[in-house]
Amino acid sequence: MSAGAGRPAFVATTGGHLVQLYHLSRVVEPDRHEDGVWVTHRTPQSESLLAGRRVHYVPFVHARRYDEVLRATPRVLALLRREGVDVAYSTGAAISLAALPLAPLVGARGVFIESLARADGPSASGRVHERLPWLERWTQYPQNAGPRWKHRFSVLDSFEARPAGELADPQRVLVTLGTARPWGFRRLVERLLQVLPPTAEVVWQTGATDVSGLGVQAVPMMSDADFRAEVERADVVVSHAGVGSFIRCLEVGKAPVLVPRRAARGEHLDDHQLQIAAVAQAKGLAVSREVDDLTWEDLRTAASLEVAWTAAPRG
Repeated sequence: MSAGAGRPAFVATTGGHLVQLYHLSRVVEPDRHEDGVWVTHRTPQSESLLAGRRVHYVPFVHARRYDEVLRATPRVLALLRREGVDVAYSTGAAISLAALPLAPLVGARGVFIESLARADGPSASGRVHERLPWLERWTQYPQNAGPRWKHRFSVLDSFEARPAGELADPQRVLVTLGTARPWGFRRLVERLLQVLPPTAEVVWQTGATDVSGLGVQAVPMMSDADFRAEVERADVVVSHAGVGSFIRCLEVGKAPVLVPRRAARGEHLDDHQLQIAAVAQAKGLAVSREVDDLTWEDLRTAASLEVAWTAAPRG
């Protein structure tokens, strides 16, 4: 970075928020993204994904824990000031509230990019940000644009799916359940054990899900590099409908089977995964199924699709 020049900051919690922001950093800052500073939480995913980048790890800020937001704010603002940040971008979640609202106090412009998961309106953090007129707010859905939200791009603008060939039985299956605590997704494991044939080779990334007593040889969490490699090796991926896992599948040419978690079952904070799954299926980029409706035929259908990179979305 040249003397006197500013740099961008990219602030996001780990998981799908971080994957989205990593993907979009090249769009919003095509000339400066490699010089940007990252503020996130330390996990195998973030350490792998951001290897070689300028990263500051901060304690985890849980969703809707405003006491944690208040504790994190002085540290995050000090980082932005020390790094000479002139614009801070965030896709959420709660950590965005520690960075963007007061970013002008340290000489930075704040930009909030609402998650792909929010097709029907702002998230909890988005509703806070939309009350602050000095912040820029971008939505990834044109129908959500208006006086408070601008639409410029979507992560999904980069991809299209097409048939790859005739239906065939997948031999290698990757199952990924998401790592956000404390929510597990044991129902999906139990259903897959009914659906998968005994000949299928299965890799299980179980995250926060308790699979004790199910006879599953699980890997709780992979690095981003290991996860990407497993997606590439798999004939088909079955995933909770999380944005991060979904985008990682698209990037290596796979259309996954997405199974949304349900808040009523204690599987997540709300039902935003229904929105992700519905949008993904409508665009032909995934097969979406509820747990109880999932069949082997769904896996065969997803395995028959390939995803192509069309072009990076334009900011």
